[in-house]
Amino acid sequence: MRYIIFSDLHSNLEALNQFEKEIETIAHDKLVCLGDIVGYGADPNPCVEWVMENVDLTMAGNHDLGAVEKTDITYFNSYAFESCLWTRKKLTEKNKAFLCSLPLDHEEGEVYWVHASPYEPEAWHYVTSKTGGTRNFKNFEAPLCFVGHSHKPIILEQTAEGEVNDYVSEFWDIEPENRYIFNDGSLGQPRDGNPDPAFMIYDSEEKTVEVRRFEYDLNSAQDKIRSNGLPPYLAERLAEGR
Repeated sequence: MRYIIFSDLHSNLEALNQFEKEIETIAHDKLVCLGDIVGYGADPNPCVEWVMENVDLTMAGNHDLGAVEKTDITYFNSYAFESCLWTRKKLTEKNKAFLCSLPLDHEEGEVYWVHASPYEPEAWHYVTSKTGGTRNFKNFEAPLCFVGHSHKPIILEQTAEGEVNDYVSEFWDIEPENRYIFNDGSLGQPRDGNPDPAFMIYDSEEKTVEVRRFEYDLNSAQDKIRSNGLPPYLAERLAEGR
């Protein structure tokens, strides 16, 4: 089975349009979205509709549930809070119903899928380093876990002896005796210093995980944010990958 995995699209239609072109030439069996379809960007409805029509498995992100008032957003920073309120007004009822229907997590075969973290998925913790790795590995049983939320691609590996290490790599061979948490980065708002959108390809037969990145029409995405009255910072950060 070959999976294409993405998350944190954040209403960035320009990134999504280029992503669709990128994956046309990548053979895959399933397309997986790990949440945060909306928030920050200017095109929530087209992004939700594309996911609804094209994705095989979708998890709920905190911005998705925030936009439909199913999770607390008082802890959001001012930019996220303002964009969430704007998104609530823009979403169609059909798209709101879809976001409301999304699960927090899902386990299928050898993979556990979740937006934020295996530990308390509903609390939206970040998985960014090996520091919290031990706690997170204790909270799922599958050999592999894929997460988003931090917008930074990272690999956590737990050895058979229980040691946890973190890595950043474009390609990874899965060792059958170890367990893993893979963070796929962000399709719509990367925060690792690289403005190019990121997604992952997981091949369950070859036992490999690969990070792919691509360029897109960033200027148009920025212009839409500004013209829709969203905070200008949300446009600026796209160019800086933060």
